[in-house]
Amino acid sequence: MVSATGSTAAGLPLAFNRSPSDKLKPWIMRIGVTSVTLPKGQSIECGTFGEHPILRMIYGSKWTAQTADGVKEFVPGDRGLALYFGPCTKMMRLEAHGTFQVVTINFAPGGTNGLDLPPIEETNDRILPFDCFTKKRYPAEEFAPSSDVAGWLLRAETQLEAELESVGLEPPDRLLREFEILCLTDPGASLDRFADAHGIARRTLERTLNRELGVSPRFAMRRARALDMAAALLNVVSKEEEAEIALRYFDQSHVTRAMRQLFDTTPGRLKKGSHPLLLITMEIRQSRRLDALARLASDEPRPWRDPAAEPR
Repeated sequence: MVSATGSTAAGLPLAFNRSPSDKLKPWIMRIGVTSVTLPKGQSIECGTFGEHPILRMIYGSKWTAQTADGVKEFVPGDRGLALYFGPCTKMMRLEAHGTFQVVTINFAPGGTNGLDLPPIEETNDRILPFDCFTKKRYPAEEFAPSSDVAGWLLRAETQLEAELESVGLEPPDRLLREFEILCLTDPGASLDRFADAHGIARRTLERTLNRELGVSPRFAMRRARALDMAAALLNVVSKEEEAEIALRYFDQSHVTRAMRQLFDTTPGRLKKGSHPLLLITMEIRQSRRLDALARLASDEPRPWRDPAAEPR
């Protein structure tokens, strides 16, 4: 397995990802590209887990996904396919049946409002087979993979700017961004205090977040804690954060229950196993989390990435 877009020190593939341009930031939280070459006949059976919608332009070998609508197969080839992934309420199992390339566009909460999509709760754990901006099945040529990884990402970003401008979206409600920051930085915080700080009733907060996120705020915070724990088990958090993340759980049985419910596995299997597709998703989220914590600038190297493996 060879990655052209970065890797961990152990050689596991990662996406080359960063914060988007200022033109995109109200709607997009992270953008990245991934290129992984597998030996002929080899596949990766793993999963993905996104809290918010993700638009992926995939190229290369066939993909299989276990969605809320059953097993779906996608054969992108060189032309590619545009796939809109709704939020996950649990890990979505994926299998990549060979070499692949992906452009990944992670939406901010509320970032897809106004795109004539189904209500967000109806997209939970589902994949819609189109570019959510153009409603086309196939990606624009500008998203196509290139050996120039930085250039590939820049071209994709420029095309995304054009697509977003063409639909003229209003920026998402600031409350959604503030709640996202809460989930990333303090997912055990009091919802009552959060509501009071924003001058709204707890019930109003719950109705708004249920409508805009597709899940209850309590579940969103529980999911955020589990995603941070999974990232720690996969070694894509900074060392100083590991203890802080672990202390959010009462004991090991609490951790085990959360991993079984949301990832269908145990903490030990998650830590010791090989989960390259899930790792890519978790690493992008943790990069976003460090942005929210303001512990690293968006262009600073993440501590879990191998500097020698970064695209030149």
